[in-house]
Amino acid sequence: MDWQQYEDYMLSYAKSYTITEFLGRATYNTYHYDTIVSCAKAYHDMRKESPNRRVLVYAVCQPPNRELSVSLPVAPELLP
Repeated sequence: MDWQQYEDYMLSYAKSYTITEFLGRATYNTYHYDTIVSCAKAYHDMRKESPNRRVLVYAVCQPPNRELSVSLPVAPELLP
């Protein structure tokens, strides 16, 4: 399994999404969303409001073979 197959597998078990905003010096805001559509809308609105905001989208994945969830970054070009 290469990295792309692993990433696709993990993203197929995404149970929620988060946006993490870096505010400076180990300070972050985190916003939680149930669907990728609502998360993508919030992300695009944030970037439109202030293009220099430092924000990242993460998928919180819980595949059946893992006890703990795994957060994977989602590239902006993959957002709807």
